[in-house]
Amino acid sequence: MSIFVSVAAYRDPELVPTVLDCLAQADRPDELRIVVNWQHLGDEDVSALRADPRVTVLEFDARRSRGVCWARARIQRHYVDSDWYLQVDSHTRFAPGWDTRLIAMAARTGAAKPILSCYPSPYDPARERAGGGEPTLIALHGWTHDGLPRFRHFRIPGWQQASGPVPARFVAAGFLFAPGSFVREVPYDERIYYQGEEINLATRAFTWGYDLFHPVEVLAWHYYVREGQARHWMDHRTPGDGHWYDLDRAGRRRALTLLRYVIVGGFGSGPVRPMSAYQEYAGIDFGRRTATAEALAGQLPGVPREVELTR
Repeated sequence: MSIFVSVAAYRDPELVPTVLDCLAQADRPDELRIVVNWQHLGDEDVSALRADPRVTVLEFDARRSRGVCWARARIQRHYVDSDWYLQVDSHTRFAPGWDTRLIAMAARTGAAKPILSCYPSPYDPARERAGGGEPTLIALHGWTHDGLPRFRHFRIPGWQQASGPVPARFVAAGFLFAPGSFVREVPYDERIYYQGEEINLATRAFTWGYDLFHPVEVLAWHYYVREGQARHWMDHRTPGDGHWYDLDRAGRRRALTLLRYVIVGGFGSGPVRPMSAYQEYAGIDFGRRTATAEALAGQLPGVPREVELTR
């Protein structure tokens, strides 16, 4: 089965190793179509990627970048119909057979439109990778000053005994596996800068009829520390249209508007489930900035209660 792989990279020396490992660890690497958004200042060598026909490199001057959602949206413009969609960050490593294992996991959910997502276990490029780690779930960790949810992650209790993926309340943008239809139905909103990205994806996907799950196997590792490496908000501090703070403020307002008001279609809610159904399922209330005890404790949610969509 074909997999379209999205990799957004902002001045990241881990980009080339990430893409090469993605190919090397796949059981069926020729079924992958990898599109990279490479934002750089001319100081990186990606010739190894350009030489591979399975990889498309979209090249942008980093000074003109408008953030991660903008980068992922540009990648999705080059989407070609595929059975599956995988989205990862440019500092990722992969488990052997990650592609066939993800497809098999998705089938075990029994859902018509499953999404598998998590914050992967950590790796350090300065050390030899020895595997390891434990599958994690994403839980609410409070609210920002303006009312966007904050997240944390920790080990899935009893994951060793799980027969398949477990239900999830939220998704992680740095590792997200979904049917290819996700790109058409839940395209990236490039007007969101960074904060609000993941809850925007979770709510829109759920209201389009996707069911959310966490894998119970470690299929990837993520480089979290990245000490001394460039970040978009570190570079974009010159007053003007591209200042990171202005982009972030506008993006947060947009994300909050889409969460709090009934907006169906476009970059708003999907046509299958209402936003209220997601809030009930996830155990949170965007307007009141509250959550159930179960959501705050990171307990797994139950099966979504299907309700009729009213406009």
